Amino acid sequence: MSVNTVRYGPRPPEARVDHEIDATKAPIATEAVTVTYLTDPEIVAAVLPKPLEPAAEPLVRVQLQRVQIEGRPPFGSAVFSVAARHGDVDGDYPLLMPQSTEQSVTGGRETFGEPKKMADIRVARAADDVTATVVRLGYPLVTVRGRVTGPAELPPDQVNTEFYFKFLRAPDGDGITDPHLVYGEYHRHYELLENIDGTIELGESPLDPVADIAVRQLRSITWCRRRTVQVGRIAERVPAEWLLPYVHQRYDDVALLAAPRPEPTRV
Repeated sequence: MSVNTVRYGPRPPEARVDHEIDATKAPIATEAVTVTYLTDPEIVAAVLPKPLEPAAEPLVRVQLQRVQIEGRPPFGSAVFSVAARHGDVDGDYPLLMPQSTEQSVTGGRETFGEPKKMADIRVARAADDVTATVVRLGYPLVTVRGRVTGPAELPPDQVNTEFYFKFLRAPDGDGITDPHLVYGEYHRHYELLENIDGTIELGESPLDPVADIAVRQLRSITWCRRRTVQVGRIAERVPAEWLLPYVHQRYDDVALLAAPRPEPTRV
C-alpha cells in the first residue's frame, strides 16, 4: 500500500475542511415544535454561569426539531434553554441540546461548544395532531402533545443568539482548559408558523433534571418550517473558576448512574 493511500495519514491543505462549519453555512431546513413558558426567576439565576445574567423575564424555550442538512440523512434535534443576557446582547443559554446522531453531537460540541448529548428524539405530525418527545437513557425528558389551531403571523427574517461555553476537561483531572464564551448566531427565515393548543410534560433522568425548570405559565406552542444559517464566534475568554461549578451541565456525572433509582418509564 502506498503511503498516499493511508487515509489516517496527513491531508493536503485543500482537504483540511471543517465540515461542521461548511454544513451550517448552507441553509438548514427544519420543522420544529417550539414551547415557551415562564419559570421562577431564581431558577434561571441558579443555572447561569458568569458572565451571563438573567434576561428581563424568566423565559424558557424548548424546541424539538426534524433537521435536514444537505448531504446528510435527516436527524432529530432538541434545545432546552433559558433566556439570558451577556452585556447588551440578549439570547438563550441551552442547558441541554440532545441529538439523535453522533455526527451532530460531536460536530456541535467540538466546533461551537454546544452542550450536545445523544438521545432519542421524535417529532411527528399527522394532519393537525402533533407529538414530540425526547427520551434519554430510557427516561422521557420532554413530551409535547397538541393540535394545530391555525396560522400565526410569520416573523421577519431574524438573528437569534445562543450562548455556549467552549472548554475541555483537563487531562489530569484538575479543572478545565481554555474556556471561552461563544455566540451561536442563527440567521432564520420562516416559511410557515402555526399555533398549537397543547401541553408540555417535563421528566427527568439521573443526568438530566429538566423537571427542575418548573413550568409556571405556558406562553406558546407553535409548529414552524424554517431555514437557518448558523454562525459561531468567540465573544470572550472566561475564567475557569466561573465555569467549574457548572461543568456537570455539559459532561454527564456518571456516578449518578450508580445510585439506586426506579426503573425508567419507556415511551
